[in-house]
Amino acid sequence: MTDTTVSTNNAKTISSTEETAINGNVVTTTTKSKMVNPDHSITTTTSVDKTDQKNGEKITTTLTQTTSSSDSDLDKKIIRQIEYYLGDVNMVKDKFLKTEVTKDDGWIPLSVLTTFKRLQSLTTDFKTITNALKNSVSGLLQIDEAEHKVRRHPGRTLPNSQAELELALRNRTVYVKGFPKTADVTMEKLLSFFEQFGSIESVQMKKQFKSKDFGGAAFVVFSTEEKAREFIEKSKETPIKYEDGSELEGSLQDDHYKKKALEAATGKKPSDDDKQARKEKRKEDLDKKTSEHLEKLNNENLPGALIHLAGMAATATREFIKEKFNPFTKTPWIDFNKGDAEAWVRLNEANTAKDVLEKVLAAGEGKLVIADKEVISRVVEGDEETQFWKEANEKRAAERTKKGDRFGGNKRGGFGKRNNRRGGQKRKRNQDDDDGQSNDEGQSTTSKKTRGTTSN
Repeated sequence: MTDTTVSTNNAKTISSTEETAINGNVVTTTTKSKMVNPDHSITTTTSVDKTDQKNGEKITTTLTQTTSSSDSDLDKKIIRQIEYYLGDVNMVKDKFLKTEVTKDDGWIPLSVLTTFKRLQSLTTDFKTITNALKNSVSGLLQIDEAEHKVRRHPGRTLPNSQAELELALRNRTVYVKGFPKTADVTMEKLLSFFEQFGSIESVQMKKQFKSKDFGGAAFVVFSTEEKAREFIEKSKETPIKYEDGSELEGSLQDDHYKKKALEAATGKKPSDDDKQARKEKRKEDLDKKTSEHLEKLNNENLPGALIHLAGMAATATREFIKEKFNPFTKTPWIDFNKGDAEAWVRLNEANTAKDVLEKVLAAGEGKLVIADKEVISRVVEGDEETQFWKEANEKRAAERTKKGDRFGGNKRGGFGKRNNRRGGQKRKRNQDDDDGQSNDEGQSTTSKKTRGTTSN
């Protein structure tokens, strides 16, 4: 299969012609070329070289014109939207797309992408989409030979975590302020405005703390660190103006946060922007903690230690499941809530699932009956096992961060005078549940505490 890979150059040649005419001793060569620029406009360059072979005189005339094709606006929006879907910022957090890319060597059918509302609002025509993507200059995308699928270029490695992504984006993210605080400043306008300074990955509009109206500033993620620094240097040399004439100021994201921290330390009264900055910093800290939890959990994965049960009875509980497995393994972790149709049994030792399941089935004369109903059991392996651990760990990491934030001793957290003994028991019960896993319905408080599953 021959795949179409989008060019990584700043501009991409889409056509070039050369014509030569001889008139006596004069040879005239005309060269015409068309290139698509990072902002998706079309540059047409015409060069005319005249050479008089008799006296050796050579005259060269070059004409250059930049125009926009009739479909360039639509193409630009299509490219921008799909590159956002498959870009670092979205892919790190988009569970659906992360699952899709594991199914077919990274390829995602256009029939899937065109179900997304933003792309759907632009077009659902496959030919229009692929024709637009061929004009992309980011190098992020590949189109399959049949032009029915796209994928992220295999050479563009995806960050493993939110923390790794933030580290990668740190020197490519620019804080820009000075925009008019009016409703007519839209995301679409900002994207179009910043594309004149080079390829960008995303724009985040800053909102005012209370009203949620645009606050006149934005975080812009450029495709490279060089492009980000070029924008900052250009804004220092010659003021960059928005379409209404407003002068803009730019700084790296880290420099912006340092400045805000210094202003807070000097006792400056916090403005709405300060509150928003603290809110964003808090989110950044929580995301970092979640990434740390996730990294630790990923290192604890046990291969060959996962069993799937299907066809669970409505009356089944985790305790019933554990009764079947406890004689053959150290207390397993059961991913199951009462009423679920399926359950996952996580063992405490690697590569023991097959042996343990064989013993459980042998004890039941070839069957596994839970709550008076025979269930279907199997060992989970391969990509399905990898995907299970990935999703389970992401959920557990988020829950651990949430618990740490709740009980970690911040000004309104922890345990004060209003927290009585019952509250303390509730905290311990939540810890026994580990990561928010629900207990069986209809159990008393004491029963819930006793029946909480044991973390591996």
